[in-house]
Amino acid sequence: MSRVFCLMVLAMFFIGCSHNPAIFTVGKRTNIGFDPAQMAANVSWSDGLNVIDIPRENSSWEMEIDEGTGLSFDTATNTLRGVRKVTRKTGIQITGYLVDLAEKSPEAAVEYIKQASAMQSADGTKLSAHLVTLPLQQSNGVGLSKIDFAKVKEIALADKDEVVPDGLDMSLEDWKLLKASYIECPECLILSDIEASALEKATGIKFEGDVYKSK
Repeated sequence: MSRVFCLMVLAMFFIGCSHNPAIFTVGKRTNIGFDPAQMAANVSWSDGLNVIDIPRENSSWEMEIDEGTGLSFDTATNTLRGVRKVTRKTGIQITGYLVDLAEKSPEAAVEYIKQASAMQSADGTKLSAHLVTLPLQQSNGVGLSKIDFAKVKEIALADKDEVVPDGLDMSLEDWKLLKASYIECPECLILSDIEASALEKATGIKFEGDVYKSK
């Protein structure tokens, strides 16, 4: 009962102010709370990318997922992959602060609304349509040009390897693509120690600071 009371107090607090709280969680989660729509306690379980948002008016979300890889979560590196863009926009919101300002200085309140409207109309930074991410589990989400990706695929297709090195759990096709990516775009990868070792042996190339290794 005390938990429900605390949630109700928090809800009243956020509704009455200018905050727009949001929480991102990744992985398996069990949530215990209060469902205002049903007026009852709620227990839910989720697995994956979760966005918990408590918005005020004029709020919106936009999320872009990489079509090649989809969403994935690497438990070894605690890394979420496949999210190309997350944009949250907050427009003009009527708060107690704005009401107080309007009472003290209507001109200042009008100017504030004009400036806030101009800021809302500006687009945020977006990943170029000419960039793609590697369709590999080892991809860290860094974008590379479609021309560079075509080079990676060309190298992979020309690869003569017949087997995947011992200790690596992946298809031969993914191994060839990983090896080509290691040559052309090492900064696009997050590797385990065994993957880095196999790639160094297969290519004769050792990167010290350009390849991100998982701990």
